[in-house]
Amino acid sequence: MDYLVLKHTHMVFAILSIVLFYTRSVSRLTTGKLAKNKLVFISSHGVDTLLLVSAVYLAVTLGMKPSSQPWLMEKIILVVGYIGLGFVIAKSKHKSKQIPALVGATLALLAIGYLASTKSAFIL
Repeated sequence: MDYLVLKHTHMVFAILSIVLFYTRSVSRLTTGKLAKNKLVFISSHGVDTLLLVSAVYLAVTLGMKPSSQPWLMEKIILVVGYIGLGFVIAKSKHKSKQIPALVGATLALLAIGYLASTKSAFIL
């Protein structure tokens, strides 16, 4: 598959994933109806799966290894943290836990976007 097609496919899945994440998170902070909708739930997980598959395919196609690309390792760590914060938002019934987790997830997404666009590591 052509690199640009693969890159843009990955970016589209990332945008869809973020939109669905905020849709479900904001719903949980309000009525919770949309977060419990089967179509939204299945779509969210399906898009996240396709996002992960496209990320791995992109890295393999480019011969990128996290051990030799510090920015990529940081991005993976941030994605794991973002997923963990998503679990906190989904499982907690208290806004006092959900709101800080949503702020943390937003910061993680901003850092992931920065790393993806600059390919410049923060720490490693």
